[in-house]
Amino acid sequence: MNFFPSMRPRILEAYVAREFLKLTGLSLATFVSIFIVVDFFEKIDRLVRARLGVVDLLHYFLLKVPFSLSEVLPPALLLGVMLCFGLMSRSHETLAIRTSGLDILRLARPVIIIAILAGVLLLFLKLYLVPWSQGRLNLFWETKVEKKPLPSLLNMQHFWYKGDQVIYNILLFRKDTQTLEGVNIYLFDRKFDLIQVIAATRAQWQGDHWRFYQGFIQTLGHGGKEFGEKFQERDVVLTERPEDFSGLEKKVTEMDLTELYHFVRRLERDGYKSTSYRLDLYRRISLALTPIILVIMGLALTLRGEKINIPVVVTMGLGLMFGYWLFFGFCVSFGEAGRWPIFWAVTMPHLGFGAVALGLLRRVNR
Repeated sequence: MNFFPSMRPRILEAYVAREFLKLTGLSLATFVSIFIVVDFFEKIDRLVRARLGVVDLLHYFLLKVPFSLSEVLPPALLLGVMLCFGLMSRSHETLAIRTSGLDILRLARPVIIIAILAGVLLLFLKLYLVPWSQGRLNLFWETKVEKKPLPSLLNMQHFWYKGDQVIYNILLFRKDTQTLEGVNIYLFDRKFDLIQVIAATRAQWQGDHWRFYQGFIQTLGHGGKEFGEKFQERDVVLTERPEDFSGLEKKVTEMDLTELYHFVRRLERDGYKSTSYRLDLYRRISLALTPIILVIMGLALTLRGEKINIPVVVTMGLGLMFGYWLFFGFCVSFGEAGRWPIFWAVTMPHLGFGAVALGLLRRVNR
């Protein structure tokens, strides 16, 4: 006899999950389409002058999808949950659920689970897919629209690079052969006193070390003593690898989690300020909490009573969301300026609005 009552919440949960996914999917498709169309019309003059074909235009639009999806996923989830329960309230379905003796918040379980999965998806987008697509998009813009040659065909010329207790002065870095031309290396001790200078016409990467050709090593000893030695070939073990020099051209927005983490570590190792980059890393990770908080907020607004005005509820929800984003930007600015610790700068908005969402949810009429 208890079999059917136990099955009833599961059927309702499946129904709510289906409606929520349907409305969220429609909202997501609408927001992504608007995002891409607006971006297209902003750049239509450049795209037309580049005389791109249909295939290239489709490629451009596809590369814009990951970034646009990461930007509109949270508001689509918020709108989806408000429309889902708002329409259920208008058709008196929530009233029927309450009068049947079921806890209305029981129906929130599938929505929360979907929000958690959306947070995981957003985390993957922010940490991996968006940086990958941004790199491909920048390459597409430079080669197809601005008609520049492929970066892999361009060698880096005349640059300085500070590594692990070493400074490089390089005339030319050939990417295809992983070769440094006209290289001068200045090695320092822990006190940053110059201890050795290596000058060579060429240095080539040999898998785990550099091999220098036709050069000169000058070693500075204690008491001002100097020792010089010429060589034709010599293997030198240095911390820096060819990808460290190639990575100089990569923008931070194109770095995934691993690349950005190692970039921050290298900056801190070399004594440079890494606040903005570490903040960007923490910010990407913390944004995974946004879908969960917004969904809870949407639930609280739509389930607070039986007679609700859907346009008013949607307006309130979007207003709270924009306040959420503004407060997040405010806190991040303080963190970037060094006035707040980075961790608290990216977590305080989520904690604050998460507390607001839970407080509103506790007032729901069950």
